Amino acid sequence: MRFYFRLLLLLPLLFVVGCAAGDDDDDNGQDNQTDDDDDASPADDDAGDDTPDDDTPDGEPLYAAAGTAVLTPTAANHPETIYLGGIIPSRIGTGVHDDLTATALALKQGDRTLMLVSLDFLGFSRSRTREIQERVTAEGLAKENILIASTHTHEGPDTLGVFGPNVFTSGVSPEYMAFVQDAIVALIDDTWEKLEPVTMTAATTTIDDPLSNYPTLMADFREPQLTVGWLSAAQFIGLDGIPVATLVNWHAHPEVMIESTLVSADFPGYLRQRVRDRVGGECVYISGALGGLATPTGVDVPARDENGDPVLDEDQQPVYLQEGTWDKARSLGFVLADLALGALETASPVESPVLEVQVEQLLSPVKSLLFIMGFLIHLLEFDAQDVVKDQPDICGWFGCVDDRLGMVRLGPLALITSPGETFPETLIGREASDYDYGDPWGVFHFPAMTGILSSMNAEVPMLMSVCGNEVAYLIPESDYHPYGHPDHYEEDLCFGRQNEEIYRQAAIKLLESK
Repeated sequence: MRFYFRLLLLLPLLFVVGCAAGDDDDDNGQDNQTDDDDDASPADDDAGDDTPDDDTPDGEPLYAAAGTAVLTPTAANHPETIYLGGIIPSRIGTGVHDDLTATALALKQGDRTLMLVSLDFLGFSRSRTREIQERVTAEGLAKENILIASTHTHEGPDTLGVFGPNVFTSGVSPEYMAFVQDAIVALIDDTWEKLEPVTMTAATTTIDDPLSNYPTLMADFREPQLTVGWLSAAQFIGLDGIPVATLVNWHAHPEVMIESTLVSADFPGYLRQRVRDRVGGECVYISGALGGLATPTGVDVPARDENGDPVLDEDQQPVYLQEGTWDKARSLGFVLADLALGALETASPVESPVLEVQVEQLLSPVKSLLFIMGFLIHLLEFDAQDVVKDQPDICGWFGCVDDRLGMVRLGPLALITSPGETFPETLIGREASDYDYGDPWGVFHFPAMTGILSSMNAEVPMLMSVCGNEVAYLIPESDYHPYGHPDHYEEDLCFGRQNEEIYRQAAIKLLESK
């Protein structure tokens, strides 16, 4: 969130062949009169999973489905003035450059279910998310396992309430939000009906471009300067060999066109387009550790033309783009898509992936007077039932937002959610360091931090930020700066000083519980 006012091939089809009640499924001479023997030895020769015990998750096929819904504001669904989210003073939308969408990925294995939804918005409130979960009618889908996140694009309409014509007036259109919620509910229900058996590949790839002024293709505008130097992806492939969905996770603000007045998904839209054009299926992009502030602003990005080919100068040297242009947004999206697909192409199929999903309550204290005022005057999008007030020791006098923390494990992939804009160090940790801000601020010490990555125990780690809510920046408490400090910015846009520590410790505990 950027406010300029002090105020997120072929998996074997795991059919159990010929396993009628009374079969001796593991061929050990013991028949327990059920469809699958509970004896785990010797290896099961009857069922298609070749595991010792059909009751294990390994004996169940993985199903996936994907879908998309267009959320672009129009005169019909957004009759009011469109105020774009991301910076203040607000920008009035003057047109549409490219569509905003909701993209969904559904996964099912036995009775374990998951629905990931990514929205081309700056953020989406806990109350709106809960209302969608309550309305979904997809049979067998656990409603708490519907994880809805925002890419955090800075060229979408105000969906939070703080980007209206003035600081006391919301920029949210009630008609548009009703349209959006209806569309997301329909998307989830429709996607769930399309589940099909899939194989899976997953990979992580390093981003290190020596010709860019920022080799990770993102900058950090706040000390200590840290960026996540890798991208993670997973692909789910149908029995016809065509991808059902590709999931991509990277770690920067979608704000290449932050000064534009045109509605746009920014670089994630181009990334998804490139993946769809190259391999087919749907592409779901989720933003990771984009707080802190991780941004493509001022970064030299290798240029790509509309066909995805490198752009060369007259000396046949690669052209790099630094200024915020549509060419740069396209180029960044295409480059990231190609990196993701390149990593997936060399990855081996995941054998017998097991889906695990766990969602827990996460209390997000609201102690910032700016945010409390925003809640009290109903500027911010929320419902009173989503505020916990009976734990004053943690939540203070106003209360905590009743957020959720989700964890997903699937083969080599581990995904953890965050309700806000997570800093890179919260994910990857950091060593102790000092930085001299000059007079009158002097040297500031940044203590070492252990990031949640160390507890993920995964070859393919993913962080799904701005998920289930938008609680703004999650700043390490040790890093808070007073008003007037050169790096004082995110402090005005944070629910409270304790929130990063509360989130990080809860995430570590959840990850280490499995």
